[in-house]
Amino acid sequence: MACFLAPLALAVVVTALQRTFRRASERLMLWVLSTMLWGGSLLLVLEHAWHGEIVPWPPFLTAMQSPSDIPVVLNEVLTVGMSMNAAVTLAWLGVLRFSRAKYGGLAYLKLGALRRGRGA
Repeated sequence: MACFLAPLALAVVVTALQRTFRRASERLMLWVLSTMLWGGSLLLVLEHAWHGEIVPWPPFLTAMQSPSDIPVVLNEVLTVGMSMNAAVTLAWLGVLRFSRAKYGGLAYLKLGALRRGRGA
């Protein structure tokens, strides 16, 4: 139904933080979290559209045909959507921890050097 709205909202917030606090975002590898959230949200939107749960006319969500359906949609966003946010954030923390353990405290610099082909 609308579970993709929670990761989409978090993706917008993380992207705004990433652009506002550039140095901290590099240190925290927010680009990884942002990519995971945007990619997951895009795939969820495509999957929901494929199954006919999203339509191109208002109210856009087929599960919300009347105002009495709003609590059902909000419940799904708060349960399923927030669970997905927690899972993606935990996965990002795992990536961050692994990269710091493998490459040391300045993992983002060393990973950037690896991406540019300079080696570790």
